[in-house]
Amino acid sequence: MKGKAQAKPRAKKCANRDCRQTFQPWNSLQKVCSMACAQVVGRKEVQKKAEKSAKQARNERREFNRRDLTWQHKQCQRVFNRMRVLEEMQWFVERGIEPECISCGKTNMDWCCGHFKTRGAQSGLRYDRMNTFLQCNKACNESLSGNIEGNKTSRGYKRGLVERFGEVEAKRIIDYCESNTAPVKWDWQQLEDLRKEWNRSIRELERERKAA
Repeated sequence: MKGKAQAKPRAKKCANRDCRQTFQPWNSLQKVCSMACAQVVGRKEVQKKAEKSAKQARNERREFNRRDLTWQHKQCQRVFNRMRVLEEMQWFVERGIEPECISCGKTNMDWCCGHFKTRGAQSGLRYDRMNTFLQCNKACNESLSGNIEGNKTSRGYKRGLVERFGEVEAKRIIDYCESNTAPVKWDWQQLEDLRKEWNRSIRELERERKAA
């Protein structure tokens, strides 16, 4: 007795999204209507796998970076410096004073966050507001390494603190910076939390600046 004839597979739409023609497959595993469409789908599957692999690699690298203190400090320093420049600009605006460099007193400059004690000298003060004030980037910060003592043409950081805050407050700031020499043991979670906090402050400062 002859067996029943095997039913033909149902018609399908081609898996090539640029084609999508209805076709009659030879078997249930056939997904495309032609060899040309098979090549297109094959290339897309290879590309999809490559993108998935690249995404996984990026995620793994991101997670590695999160736990890497050097990477965290690099990100944190950039964000902290930006926040301090905005805070300093706001300080001057609130008093109706034109922003000026703490070391040379010049205005309308390329501003940066100037550290009184460098990160290399006292790493524990790298994110300390009392150790950072508005400074011109090219001349005092970069060319004169902070211009702490001043020279024939500029007053210097120390004298700038006096002229801005007065003798008593300037002495308090300088004494604080010079006495806090103990290194700080940072961890990546702490730095990540600080960066989130500083970014929130930056957004608020920028909103206030635009509204002014």
